[in-house]
Amino acid sequence: MEFHPAAPSAAGAGSMALSRDCDPARVFLIGDATDQHVSTVLARLPKEGTVVIDAATLPSALYRLSPEEGTFVDLAGEQVCLSPEVAARGWIRRLAPAGWDTGTVLGSRAAARLAARMTVLAALLRDGRISWVCGVDALFAAENKLVQYRAAQTAGLRVPETFICADPAYLAAELGEPFVIKPLGPGNFMTDDGRDQVVHTQAVTARDLAGVDLLGAPFLAQKLLTARAHLRIVTVGGRAWTAELDAGGLPLDWRQAARAHGSFVPSARWDSVERDAVCLAEHLQTGFTCQDWIVEDTGPAFVDLNPGGQWLFLPDSMTSQIADSLADWLRGA
Repeated sequence: MEFHPAAPSAAGAGSMALSRDCDPARVFLIGDATDQHVSTVLARLPKEGTVVIDAATLPSALYRLSPEEGTFVDLAGEQVCLSPEVAARGWIRRLAPAGWDTGTVLGSRAAARLAARMTVLAALLRDGRISWVCGVDALFAAENKLVQYRAAQTAGLRVPETFICADPAYLAAELGEPFVIKPLGPGNFMTDDGRDQVVHTQAVTARDLAGVDLLGAPFLAQKLLTARAHLRIVTVGGRAWTAELDAGGLPLDWRQAARAHGSFVPSARWDSVERDAVCLAEHLQTGFTCQDWIVEDTGPAFVDLNPGGQWLFLPDSMTSQIADSLADWLRGA
């Protein structure tokens, strides 16, 4: 097996005589510093003791990691160490930037390099000296929609009837027509010509799906809910913020309407739904969530939860409070 050592990174330059008594790392943000959500929280944190790292930037942010210790470079450019005496806190936004592995061939040397980086990052994410807003194992579990619905039903929340099934006729009989299909896995992908393709929620009939392999890339099928309003609820710990969007004139998947992204308004009339949203987040052990709920004539229903979701498209009065709350938790305030 060939081994080609990399050139010394900024983290390692001039550091061979590193002292074991370096200052402690206090905050870890897993993500890209240029990501707007990450940078919004970073603006509220001190540079000293704050480490920003993901699979793409690992070579420049990590100096040394062993079973007993870890040394990193903080935003001030100084080396900081994981310390059992000083608690560190962290928030996982994204393990790697979008498209960082685009074009990588499975089984290639490039794929092996990327997998090795992810393995190192996984070890950091499971380091007991860091407390996470949402731990990596809980995060991966909570991203699974079937796990979300199971937890929501256990908590007594209303959810749309849901199936994964190869038979469109069965889905039509159980759900009525039209019914909804949505991705169970990633909701977007890169096309061969480099374009980002978003897979939106759609209303279909059994006839529309004739001949379609529904288990090739498994989709969720759900009973169609007729929305009067859409709710985006953000939770941080035991706090929740709700923004409401009038569904009138919008497509089934409101993301398809550009105007909808700037039309959410703060709403204080969903206290019981906020309590349910916090309860669901606690059940899934996710200290941060972005949740989507639909309000029908018969009341609200839970439809989706993202433990690393977006909130900056919501009204400024909400986004600043959410960012403040995340930063306060990370500082231990």
